Amino acid sequence: MTSIGVSALVSMLVYIVAILLAWWSLLPVKWEKILKHPKGPHAVALRTILAIALGSIVARFLLDYAGFAQRLQFLIG
Repeated sequence: MTSIGVSALVSMLVYIVAILLAWWSLLPVKWEKILKHPKGPHAVALRTILAIALGSIVARFLLDYAGFAQRLQFLIG
């Protein structure tokens, strides 16, 4: 039961870190070349959604990769 809770906590932390990393990586984008009002609420919402989407993809990859690595022990013995 405890290992399930720890696994959930680790997964949540990986997601949060990945979303923050995605947000940070989107900071240098020149939004004024893409959007008419880059400081408006719609632009902020778009950046937030993009960060969540990219961060979720990265987190899912990392968690899947970690799961695959753990299951490799069954291949060897």
